[in-house]
Order: sequence, then C-alpha cells, then structure tokens
Amino acid sequence: MTPKLKTFLERGFSTVVLLSLLGGAVAWNEPIGYAVLICVLCNLTSWEWFNMLKGTNANRWLSLICGIIYPWLFTAVCMGKAAAYMEPEVALGFLVLYILLAFCGQLFRMDYRGRTGAEMLDGMGLTLLSFVYPVWMFCFALTCLGARESIYGMLWLVLFTKMSDIWAYVSGVLLGGKFFSRKFSPCVSPKKTWEGIIGSIIITLTVGALLLPVLGGCQWEDLKDPSFLLVYIPTALLLFFLSVWGDLAGSLIKRGIAVKDSGSLLPGIGGIFDLIDSPAFTVSAVIAIAPLIFWC
Repeated sequence: MTPKLKTFLERGFSTVVLLSLLGGAVAWNEPIGYAVLICVLCNLTSWEWFNMLKGTNANRWLSLICGIIYPWLFTAVCMGKAAAYMEPEVALGFLVLYILLAFCGQLFRMDYRGRTGAEMLDGMGLTLLSFVYPVWMFCFALTCLGARESIYGMLWLVLFTKMSDIWAYVSGVLLGGKFFSRKFSPCVSPKKTWEGIIGSIIITLTVGALLLPVLGGCQWEDLKDPSFLLVYIPTALLLFFLSVWGDLAGSLIKRGIAVKDSGSLLPGIGGIFDLIDSPAFTVSAVIAIAPLIFWC
C-alpha cells in the first residue's frame, strides 16, 4: 500500500466517523446534542493546545482551564431565555477577562521568574492565540441554538467548510502538479496545489448547493433560479476561501511551534484542532461579520 493510499484511507475513515457523530447529533434532533458536540470538540482542542505549548512561554494552564469552561458557559447562555441579549456580552466579556488574566500572568513571570520582555510578549501572544483560535471563534456556532432552522444552517456551513478541505486533498492527490508547477501555498502548506483548490471549488460548490434543500435552506426548484445562483456562487466562493485560510492558519501555527500534528486522535487528519481550524474562520465570519454587512 502506497503512503498516499494509506493516508487517503485513513482520512476517509476519520471523515466517516466525524460525519457519523454529526449525523447522530442531527438524528437526535435536540439542540443539547449539537451543543454537547461543539463543547467536546472545543475541550479536546484546548487539551491539544495544552500539549503543543509545552516548552513555550505561554500560560498553558490558563489556556486549558478557560478553554474547558468557556464552551459550556456559553452554551448555558445561548440556551437561556435571555440568549439574544447575553450572547455578545458573555463572548466579549469572557475574552476581556482572559486577556487581563493572560497579561497578569506574564507580568508575574517577568517580575518574579526573570523572563525578558521579548519572552513575555511571545508568551502573551501564544496564550491569547491558544484560546481565541479556534476555541473562542468556533464557539460562535453555539449562537444558533435558539432555532432548529439555524442549527441546520450551521450544520450546512460546517459541512461545506470541511468538504472544501476533503475535496482539495482528493483533487490534489489525483491531479496535483499536472497543470500548475507552482504550489498554492509553497511556504505554509507545500502540499496544497492549485489543482486541488480548483477541483475542490467545483465539487464543494456543487455538493453544497445540493445540500441546501436537504437541510431546509431552500427548495429544489430554487437551484434552477438564476437569481439564486447570483447570490449563492459569490457567497460560497467567499466561504470557500475563508475555509482555506482557516486551514492555512492552522498549518502556520503548527509550523511556528514546530509540531506536525496537533494530536493523533483522527488518523490521516491529526487532532481535533486540525478538524475545527477552518470552521472557526467560516463560523465566526458568518455570525460576527455578516450581520454588519447586511446592516450597512
């Protein structure tokens, strides 16, 4: 068995397992099932960050504790009666509290443990990043717990995001290097090819459109409407490249702290961090930025 085939089969197995978990949450058809899945993914990611930060100047215990507490706290708020009013305050308030604690921890290390200013700033950056990306950003997915239609919309967004990664890998394995000599991201992710990106755009946008009627986003007849395509195609392209940038951001972090994979829980993929790095970009962008665009 060739290494490429072995990796492909491992990724396929992990993808089936993940889709089964997602399908189980949908079949349960209760917001709490969806919320628990999000919280567990965030908690496992925090644990992976805790391990990745060994030997760095980061306050990894602060990152771990807050990464475990915050998703469940935010879930309780989003499922409460005053969710619409409390969600922004809790999300921003917890982030501000985390920043204050992170600064206090680094100042203590500088004053009493002989750390230099450069070490303190390095540790501060890693401490902030380990909580904000992807845990804090991915937790925006919990804001849809108030309506089942919103949950299905969020499920479509997550599926669309992960499809972009899966089909980019498949297209890259089958066609990589046959049409373009230059890689898509030669420094951050040398294995990403233009063939993989282009192939993934075609397949992901097509399958994403077909999934919309299944999850209640539109009717089958709407797929033939030119006005639907005029809205869907540019929106889907933006989401596609956000997912690519999210994946590259995860690769950049791993290169920066010199780790190959965030974990080994998912054969062929790595860890949970590798799973939710790209959805953290798309989910947070849709929830936090899209309303501002429509308001303007």
